[in-house]
Amino acid sequence: MKKQNTKALLSWGASFIKPFIPVLILLSIFSLLGSYLLTFEPRFTGKIIDALTQKDRQNFWFFLKIVIVFQLAGFVFSLLATWFGFLFQRKITIYTESRLYLNFLYLPTKKSAEKDSGKLLNLFLSDLSATIGIYTQQLPSILNSLIIMFVIGTRLIKIDVILFFITLLVSIIPIFLAKYFGAKQATIHKLQREQQDKYTSYLNETIYGLQDIKNYSSQKFFREKFLQIVNLIFKLAKKSTIIEMQSFTASFSSNFIINISLFIIIGLTVLTGKNTVGTITAALMYSQKFRSLVSSAAEVYRSILISFVSLNRIKENFEERQKKYSIIKEEKDNINNTKKLIIKNLNFSYNDNKKVLKNINNEFSFPSLYLVKGKNGAGKTTLCNIISGNLTEDKANLNGEIIFKNLSSKLSFVRQQSFIFNGTIKDNLCFGQKISKKKIKDILEKTKLNLIIENLPDGINTKLGGKDHILSQGQMQRLALSRCLLQNTEVILFDEVENALDTETSKALLQILKELKSEKLILMITHKNDYDNIADGIFNIS
Repeated sequence: MKKQNTKALLSWGASFIKPFIPVLILLSIFSLLGSYLLTFEPRFTGKIIDALTQKDRQNFWFFLKIVIVFQLAGFVFSLLATWFGFLFQRKITIYTESRLYLNFLYLPTKKSAEKDSGKLLNLFLSDLSATIGIYTQQLPSILNSLIIMFVIGTRLIKIDVILFFITLLVSIIPIFLAKYFGAKQATIHKLQREQQDKYTSYLNETIYGLQDIKNYSSQKFFREKFLQIVNLIFKLAKKSTIIEMQSFTASFSSNFIINISLFIIIGLTVLTGKNTVGTITAALMYSQKFRSLVSSAAEVYRSILISFVSLNRIKENFEERQKKYSIIKEEKDNINNTKKLIIKNLNFSYNDNKKVLKNINNEFSFPSLYLVKGKNGAGKTTLCNIISGNLTEDKANLNGEIIFKNLSSKLSFVRQQSFIFNGTIKDNLCFGQKISKKKIKDILEKTKLNLIIENLPDGINTKLGGKDHILSQGQMQRLALSRCLLQNTEVILFDEVENALDTETSKALLQILKELKSEKLILMITHKNDYDNIADGIFNIS
């Protein structure tokens, strides 16, 4: 990754957790203080050895007490840093997950949610924690190591300048190894994340289609496809493990050679009488700590290179929302208060360049009921998705204008497949809005759902989804219809909702449409002719 790209990526990530940066700095300083206390251990250990060599009982006990105090202080600092870190991690995780979830709710539905469900789920399951870890653990760890390395280095210079420069020189090796192997692992990790997305998506698809899989006795076929995905994940994991083993081998070999060389060089200075055993012990401990810090920082740097894959995935997810291209506009005309939905020169095609909608022009007056008809694949549902803002592409695939003249672009959309989440019937009806009991009761009577709900043990507070009560397909469609009618929107879209309705509810829908057409602008996709007599117009898409 280029330096400029790395800097931009890190800057974006910092802005993502901006409210927590002051606390993060304080925690880093606190942790640094604990690490600083531990840097005195080699000096006092050397003093203890010299006291033992000289049989100086007083100094021996004095420096031993100091070592004990510093070690206990370091232990207390470590415990406190761990606890404060946990509290901080909890707050930052809740904050970032809520931001990511909110961004997810604003993504263009047809372009993202249905296409990349595996990726979206994995952003929450693993990528987000890896991204947070860069700023809460990895970068503070490297900064801590650099400062402590400076402290230890200055002390090592005072003891033995030659040993310091040898230590500094050989410390370049772990950094080089981390950069080399980190870049290789990051490439593999990116492929692993993409394959993991496919794995998660496949599980979602299987759960969704479980009934059909059982009906067609296709368990073996789907198991084989599942194993193909899993085997590919493990092939990539094998490559990553081999690179990690190569990195470990190179690191061990270099450290082994360096340690033996240093012992020989330093040992000769003791044998020739140039240094005392205590002084050289302190010097060796400082040298070892310095090199350990470099190796640790290099390893963290390697982890950061791998974590950049997750950070980039999070960034792309937020940018996808920002780059969303919409042709929807709201226009106010204070002179002419006529309300209309206007479609101008609408064109749409998928990535294969096959035109789904070509030069569509039409006006829909408010209030009215319009039926949208056409052959399968003509683009009826696509049109409704564009009008509702659920389908957004770049300018090459989508162009034209959708104008809500003196109307709000906020609308209600009832689809063929109803969205029901784990919650009460009331939650699924109101979506968190405060709606009077009388209004809810009136709507439920219109959609013929009132008697069904009244016969449930907990009535409107009955829980849906999971192991709780599950409505039939027709009842769920009635609930979705009721939800739509409870919203104060001027425009309503229906996408073949009558397909899942029984005879009684279909008659109720006909009556509802007769009443609503004088209050709302309704666009209804249908293949049936049952509503032709009450419609104000029929819009055919060929």
